[in-house]
Amino acid sequence: MVYRQGMADDETVSTTGSAVRKNPVERAFALLQAVVAADEPVGIRELERRTGIPRSTVSRSVALLASLGMVERTSGGDVLPGAALATLQATESVSAGMRDQLRPLLVELVDRFGESAAITLDDGAAVQYVLQLASPQAVKAPSVENERHDFHVVAPGLIHMAWWPKSRLEPHLSGQLGAPTEHSVFQADAIATRLDEVRENGWAWTNQELDVGVNGLAVPVFNSEDTLIAAVSLFGPAYRFAESLLPRLAAEVAALVRLRSTTYL
Repeated sequence: MVYRQGMADDETVSTTGSAVRKNPVERAFALLQAVVAADEPVGIRELERRTGIPRSTVSRSVALLASLGMVERTSGGDVLPGAALATLQATESVSAGMRDQLRPLLVELVDRFGESAAITLDDGAAVQYVLQLASPQAVKAPSVENERHDFHVVAPGLIHMAWWPKSRLEPHLSGQLGAPTEHSVFQADAIATRLDEVRENGWAWTNQELDVGVNGLAVPVFNSEDTLIAAVSLFGPAYRFAESLLPRLAAEVAALVRLRSTTYL
Protein backbone atom coordinates (compact mmCIF):
# COMPACT_ATOMS: atom_id res chain seq x y z
CA MET A 1 0.00 0.00 0.00
CA VAL A 2 1.33 3.42 -1.01
CA TYR A 3 0.37 6.52 0.96
CA ARG A 4 0.44 10.04 -0.39
CA GLN A 5 2.11 12.46 1.94
CA GLY A 6 -0.35 14.12 4.30
CA MET A 7 -3.26 11.85 3.36
CA ALA A 8 -5.44 10.07 5.91
CA ASP A 9 -6.15 6.35 5.83
CA ASP A 10 -9.36 6.80 3.87
CA GLU A 11 -7.52 8.64 1.07
CA THR A 12 -5.08 5.84 0.22
CA VAL A 13 -4.40 4.18 -3.10
CA SER A 14 -3.51 0.55 -3.65
CA THR A 15 -0.20 -0.71 -4.92
CA THR A 16 -1.94 -1.72 -8.15
CA GLY A 17 -2.81 1.91 -8.76
CA SER A 18 -6.58 1.51 -8.35
CA ALA A 19 -8.01 3.99 -5.88
CA VAL A 20 -9.20 2.68 -2.56
CA ARG A 21 -12.70 3.90 -1.75
CA LYS A 22 -12.47 7.24 0.00
CA ASN A 23 -15.22 7.00 2.59
CA PRO A 24 -16.76 4.33 4.84
CA VAL A 25 -19.90 3.95 2.73
CA GLU A 26 -17.93 3.30 -0.46
CA ARG A 27 -15.71 0.82 1.37
CA ALA A 28 -18.68 -0.98 2.86
CA PHE A 29 -20.33 -1.41 -0.53
CA ALA A 30 -17.06 -2.50 -2.11
CA LEU A 31 -16.74 -5.19 0.55
CA LEU A 32 -20.37 -6.26 0.12
CA GLN A 33 -19.86 -6.56 -3.62
CA ALA A 34 -16.76 -8.69 -3.10
CA VAL A 35 -18.52 -10.96 -0.60
CA VAL A 36 -21.60 -11.42 -2.81
CA ALA A 37 -19.45 -12.06 -5.90
CA ALA A 38 -17.46 -14.79 -4.15
CA ASP A 39 -18.57 -18.37 -4.75
CA GLU A 40 -17.76 -19.34 -1.17
CA PRO A 41 -16.95 -17.69 2.18
CA VAL A 42 -13.96 -15.38 1.78
CA GLY A 43 -11.30 -14.44 4.32
CA ILE A 44 -10.20 -11.00 5.48
CA ARG A 45 -6.84 -11.31 3.72
CA GLU A 46 -8.55 -12.19 0.44
CA LEU A 47 -10.98 -9.29 0.80
CA GLU A 48 -7.99 -7.00 1.22
CA ARG A 49 -6.51 -8.39 -1.99
CA ARG A 50 -9.73 -8.12 -3.98
CA THR A 51 -10.72 -4.61 -2.88
CA GLY A 52 -7.38 -2.93 -2.18
CA ILE A 53 -8.72 -1.82 1.21
CA PRO A 54 -6.21 -2.10 4.11
CA ARG A 55 -6.69 -5.24 6.19
CA SER A 56 -7.35 -3.36 9.43
CA THR A 57 -10.04 -1.33 7.70
CA VAL A 58 -11.52 -4.49 6.19
CA SER A 59 -11.75 -6.02 9.68
CA ARG A 60 -13.48 -2.98 11.14
CA SER A 61 -15.89 -2.67 8.22
CA VAL A 62 -16.75 -6.37 8.28
CA ALA A 63 -17.45 -6.16 12.02
CA LEU A 64 -19.86 -3.29 11.39
CA LEU A 65 -21.55 -5.08 8.48
CA ALA A 66 -21.92 -8.21 10.62
CA SER A 67 -23.57 -6.20 13.40
CA LEU A 68 -26.15 -5.04 10.84
CA GLY A 69 -26.68 -8.55 9.50
CA MET A 70 -25.35 -7.63 6.06
CA VAL A 71 -22.63 -10.27 6.32
CA GLU A 72 -22.07 -13.30 8.53
CA ARG A 73 -18.89 -14.95 9.81
CA THR A 74 -18.10 -18.65 9.72
CA SER A 75 -16.55 -20.40 12.70
CA GLY A 76 -13.20 -19.92 10.97
CA GLY A 77 -13.74 -16.18 10.56
CA ASP A 78 -14.48 -16.14 6.82
CA VAL A 79 -17.20 -13.82 5.51
CA LEU A 80 -20.38 -14.67 3.61
CA PRO A 81 -23.55 -12.74 2.70
CA GLY A 82 -25.92 -12.08 5.61
CA ALA A 83 -29.70 -12.38 5.80
CA ALA A 84 -30.24 -8.62 6.10
CA LEU A 85 -28.55 -8.05 2.75
CA ALA A 86 -31.91 -8.76 1.15
CA THR A 87 -33.22 -5.50 2.63
CA LEU A 88 -31.06 -3.60 0.14
CA GLN A 89 -32.89 -5.18 -2.77
CA ALA A 90 -35.93 -3.08 -3.70
CA THR A 91 -36.86 -2.43 -0.07
CA GLU A 92 -39.85 -0.29 -0.96
CA SER A 93 -41.15 -2.93 -3.37
CA VAL A 94 -40.77 -5.59 -0.68
CA SER A 95 -42.64 -3.40 1.83
CA ALA A 96 -45.42 -2.64 -0.62
CA GLY A 97 -45.76 -6.29 -1.60
CA MET A 98 -45.89 -7.39 2.02
CA ARG A 99 -48.53 -4.76 2.80
CA ASP A 100 -50.73 -5.95 -0.05
CA GLN A 101 -50.30 -9.64 0.66
CA LEU A 102 -50.84 -9.55 4.42
CA ARG A 103 -53.48 -6.81 4.68
CA PRO A 104 -56.34 -9.39 4.68
CA LEU A 105 -54.63 -11.16 7.59
CA LEU A 106 -54.50 -7.91 9.59
CA VAL A 107 -58.19 -7.28 8.86
CA GLU A 108 -59.02 -10.72 10.23
CA LEU A 109 -56.85 -10.22 13.32
CA VAL A 110 -58.45 -6.87 14.16
CA ASP A 111 -61.96 -8.26 13.59
CA ARG A 112 -61.31 -11.33 15.71
CA PHE A 113 -59.32 -9.90 18.61
CA GLY A 114 -60.42 -6.27 18.66
CA GLU A 115 -56.93 -4.76 18.96
CA SER A 116 -54.63 -2.92 16.55
CA ALA A 117 -52.51 -5.12 14.29
CA ALA A 118 -49.35 -4.44 12.31
CA ILE A 119 -46.83 -5.97 9.92
CA THR A 120 -43.14 -5.33 10.53
CA LEU A 121 -39.98 -5.92 8.55
CA ASP A 122 -36.33 -5.98 9.59
CA ASP A 123 -34.69 -3.12 7.67
CA GLY A 124 -31.22 -3.97 8.97
CA ALA A 125 -30.97 -1.21 11.55
CA ALA A 126 -34.43 -1.23 13.16
CA VAL A 127 -37.82 -2.88 13.04
CA GLN A 128 -40.02 -1.09 10.51
CA TYR A 129 -43.81 -0.97 10.82
CA VAL A 130 -44.96 -1.13 7.20
CA LEU A 131 -48.71 -1.41 7.79
CA GLN A 132 -51.08 -0.95 10.72
CA LEU A 133 -54.82 -1.40 11.05
CA ALA A 134 -56.32 0.33 14.09
CA SER A 135 -58.56 -1.23 16.70
CA PRO A 136 -62.26 -0.37 16.32
CA GLN A 137 -62.48 0.35 20.06
CA ALA A 138 -62.67 3.89 21.42
CA VAL A 139 -59.48 3.47 23.48
CA LYS A 140 -56.65 2.14 21.36
CA ALA A 141 -52.86 2.15 21.10
CA PRO A 142 -51.18 5.02 19.20
CA SER A 143 -50.43 4.52 15.52
CA VAL A 144 -46.96 3.21 14.65
CA GLU A 145 -47.32 2.88 10.87
CA ASN A 146 -44.12 3.86 9.03
CA GLU A 147 -42.23 4.15 12.32
CA ARG A 148 -38.93 2.43 13.08
CA HIS A 149 -38.02 1.26 16.58
CA ASP A 150 -35.21 -0.53 18.37
CA PHE A 151 -35.61 -4.27 18.09
CA HIS A 152 -35.40 -5.09 21.78
CA VAL A 153 -38.26 -2.86 23.01
CA VAL A 154 -41.11 -4.09 20.78
CA ALA A 155 -42.55 -7.58 20.47
CA PRO A 156 -42.05 -7.90 16.68
CA GLY A 157 -38.47 -6.71 17.11
CA LEU A 158 -37.84 -9.60 19.50
CA ILE A 159 -39.29 -11.96 16.88
CA HIS A 160 -36.84 -10.70 14.27
CA MET A 161 -33.90 -10.88 16.69
CA ALA A 162 -34.76 -14.44 17.72
CA TRP A 163 -33.95 -15.68 14.22
CA TRP A 164 -30.77 -13.65 13.72
CA PRO A 165 -27.51 -15.57 13.29
CA LYS A 166 -25.05 -15.32 16.19
CA SER A 167 -22.73 -13.25 14.03
CA ARG A 168 -25.37 -10.51 14.03
CA LEU A 169 -26.93 -11.00 17.46
CA GLU A 170 -23.79 -11.00 19.61
CA PRO A 171 -22.37 -7.68 18.31
CA HIS A 172 -25.81 -6.09 18.61
CA LEU A 173 -26.22 -7.15 22.23
CA SER A 174 -22.74 -5.91 23.07
CA GLY A 175 -23.69 -2.38 21.98
CA GLN A 176 -25.55 0.27 23.93
CA LEU A 177 -29.25 -0.59 24.18
CA GLY A 178 -31.79 2.05 25.09
CA ALA A 179 -34.62 1.97 27.62
CA PRO A 180 -37.57 4.16 26.51
CA THR A 181 -39.56 3.37 29.68
CA GLU A 182 -38.91 2.06 33.16
CA HIS A 183 -40.31 -1.29 31.99
CA SER A 184 -37.84 -1.72 29.11
CA VAL A 185 -35.56 -4.75 29.19
CA PHE A 186 -32.18 -3.62 27.92
CA GLN A 187 -29.63 -5.88 29.63
CA ALA A 188 -27.92 -8.18 27.12
CA ASP A 189 -28.23 -11.34 29.25
CA ALA A 190 -31.91 -10.72 29.92
CA ILE A 191 -32.61 -10.14 26.23
CA ALA A 192 -30.73 -13.31 25.25
CA THR A 193 -32.88 -15.28 27.71
CA ARG A 194 -36.02 -13.72 26.26
CA LEU A 195 -34.97 -14.69 22.75
CA ASP A 196 -34.51 -18.31 23.83
CA GLU A 197 -38.09 -18.20 25.16
CA VAL A 198 -39.35 -16.61 21.94
CA ARG A 199 -37.84 -19.38 19.83
CA GLU A 200 -39.28 -22.02 22.15
CA ASN A 201 -42.77 -20.49 22.45
CA GLY A 202 -43.13 -19.12 18.92
CA TRP A 203 -44.30 -15.70 20.12
CA ALA A 204 -43.03 -12.59 21.93
CA TRP A 205 -44.69 -10.34 24.50
CA THR A 206 -43.70 -6.87 25.68
CA ASN A 207 -45.07 -5.08 28.71
CA GLN A 208 -45.11 -1.27 28.32
CA GLU A 209 -41.53 -1.30 27.03
CA LEU A 210 -41.88 1.27 24.24
CA ASP A 211 -44.89 3.22 25.51
CA VAL A 212 -46.22 3.21 29.07
CA GLY A 213 -49.70 1.75 29.04
CA VAL A 214 -49.28 -0.28 25.82
CA ASN A 215 -48.58 -4.01 25.60
CA GLY A 216 -47.66 -5.98 22.50
CA LEU A 217 -47.77 -9.54 21.18
CA ALA A 218 -45.98 -10.71 18.02
CA VAL A 219 -45.58 -13.92 16.04
CA PRO A 220 -43.30 -14.80 13.12
CA VAL A 221 -44.27 -15.08 9.46
CA PHE A 222 -42.30 -17.69 7.50
CA ASN A 223 -42.26 -18.31 3.77
CA SER A 224 -42.51 -21.72 2.11
CA GLU A 225 -38.78 -22.23 2.67
CA ASP A 226 -39.12 -21.69 6.44
CA THR A 227 -37.32 -18.34 6.27
CA LEU A 228 -38.53 -15.56 8.55
CA ILE A 229 -39.80 -12.74 6.32
CA ALA A 230 -41.90 -10.61 8.67
CA ALA A 231 -43.55 -10.39 12.06
CA VAL A 232 -47.21 -9.75 12.76
CA SER A 233 -48.19 -8.05 15.99
CA LEU A 234 -51.25 -7.18 18.05
CA PHE A 235 -51.03 -4.35 20.57
CA GLY A 236 -53.35 -2.43 22.79
CA PRO A 237 -53.91 -0.67 26.13
CA ALA A 238 -52.27 -2.57 28.98
CA TYR A 239 -55.39 -2.53 31.16
CA ARG A 240 -57.26 -4.48 28.46
CA PHE A 241 -54.52 -6.24 26.47
CA ALA A 242 -53.06 -7.90 29.52
CA GLU A 243 -50.50 -10.62 30.23
CA SER A 244 -53.23 -12.68 31.88
CA LEU A 245 -54.50 -13.48 28.36
CA LEU A 246 -51.33 -15.49 27.70
CA PRO A 247 -50.50 -18.12 26.56
CA ARG A 248 -53.93 -18.92 25.08
CA LEU A 249 -54.13 -15.66 23.12
CA ALA A 250 -50.61 -16.14 21.74
CA ALA A 251 -51.39 -19.68 20.64
CA GLU A 252 -54.56 -18.53 18.84
CA VAL A 253 -52.80 -15.68 17.07
CA ALA A 254 -49.84 -17.86 16.06
CA ALA A 255 -52.12 -20.58 14.71
CA LEU A 256 -54.17 -18.07 12.68
CA VAL A 257 -51.07 -16.38 11.24
CA ARG A 258 -49.56 -19.75 10.36
CA LEU A 259 -52.75 -20.86 8.62
CA ARG A 260 -53.43 -17.63 6.75
CA SER A 261 -49.84 -16.90 5.70
CA THR A 262 -49.87 -20.01 3.51
CA THR A 263 -52.84 -18.46 1.72
CA TYR A 264 -51.66 -14.88 1.44
CA LEU A 265 -47.96 -15.43 0.65
